[in-house]
Amino acid sequence: MNDASSARTTVQRPRRRLGLLLCLLAALIAMLAVRADLRRPAAAFVSARIAHLVYETAGLSPRTIYGWRLTIAGLGDSTLARRWRAAPEQATPTRWRRQERAHLTFAADTVSARVFVVRLARGEALRWQLRRPSDDTPVLYATLEYRAEAADTWQTLARLSADDQPHRRVIEHAGDYRFVFQPELLAAVRADWAAAAGGSIPMPVKGARSRDIGGGFGVPRDGGARRHEGVDIFAGRGTPVVAVVDGRVSRRTGGLGGEAIFLSGGFGQPSYYYAHLDRFAVADGARVERGEVIGYVGNSGNAAGGPTHLHFGIYAGGGAIDPAAFIRPMPRLPALANRTTDNG
Repeated sequence: MNDASSARTTVQRPRRRLGLLLCLLAALIAMLAVRADLRRPAAAFVSARIAHLVYETAGLSPRTIYGWRLTIAGLGDSTLARRWRAAPEQATPTRWRRQERAHLTFAADTVSARVFVVRLARGEALRWQLRRPSDDTPVLYATLEYRAEAADTWQTLARLSADDQPHRRVIEHAGDYRFVFQPELLAAVRADWAAAAGGSIPMPVKGARSRDIGGGFGVPRDGGARRHEGVDIFAGRGTPVVAVVDGRVSRRTGGLGGEAIFLSGGFGQPSYYYAHLDRFAVADGARVERGEVIGYVGNSGNAAGGPTHLHFGIYAGGGAIDPAAFIRPMPRLPALANRTTDNG
C-alpha cells in the first residue's frame, strides 16, 4: 500500500466510525419515536448519566463551585471562607432510619451547616421534600451525597430544589447517604425539609407483609449446590400476584420454577422473576401495568408438595439481587416540621 492509499484509509476510518454512530443515534431516535413506553426510562437514564458526569466523575458540587467563587473574589484564604468550607464535616450529623424532618434556620452572623445521614441498601427508595419562603432570597446549598461503605469521601448525587414537591431516588449502591444544608456566607436562611426511606416497588403478593417472607436470599439449596436467588413470600393458594412495575410478561413452564413469569421493566431496568405459580392471569408477551394481577400463588416446579408461596427474584446486568430491600414498606414522607410562609 502506498502513502496516499494509507492516508486515505486513515482518514476514512474515523469517518466510518462517525457514520456508524450517527446511524445508531438515528435508529435510537426512531425507536423512541415509535416506542412511547421507552421514552421516559431513556430520558431518566440520560439525566442520571449527566448528573453522574457532573457530580461524581468530575467531582464537582454546588459548594465546590461556590468555593471557587470565593477564591476569585479574593476571599479563598480568609478565615471566614475556611470555616465555611469546613462546616459540613464539623457539623454533628443527625442519624435517622425511616423518617426525618427538620425546620432549618441559619443566622447571618454564624457559619454552620446541617447534616442528616441515613444508611441505605440497594433497591431502597429515598424520598424528600424541601420548602423555603418565597421572600427568602439568599442561596441555600442543599445536596444529597453518597459515601461507599469502605470510602472516606462523599460524592454529590443531586442538588435539592426547594420547590415544595416530593422527589424520589432509587438507591443503586449500598452505603451512607446524607443531606447537607448550608447557606452562602453572611446569609440568613429558613427552610423546611422532610425525608423518608423504604421499598421502591410494591409487595408482589396481594395482602402479604414482611412477616410472610422466608427463604432468604443467598441461602444454600440442594445441599449447597446452588444459592437461593430470591425470597419466598408465603400465602394461600390462589392469592393474586401483581406486577411490581409497568412492563412486558414472558411466561415460562417447567424446570425448578414450574409455572413462572419474567417481567421486564424496559430500557436499563431489572427483570422480575415470579416462580411456583398455580396459574397465569395474563397472556405471554402481554404488556401490564404496575399493580395488575399477572398470576396466582401456588407450589409448582420443585416446590410441589410443599407450602404454597411465591419465589420472587430480581435480576440485573450483574446477576441476581437481594429483593428484600426493594419490597420493604414504601416510604411515606412526614408532614413538614413547620409550614414556612412569607411571614415566618
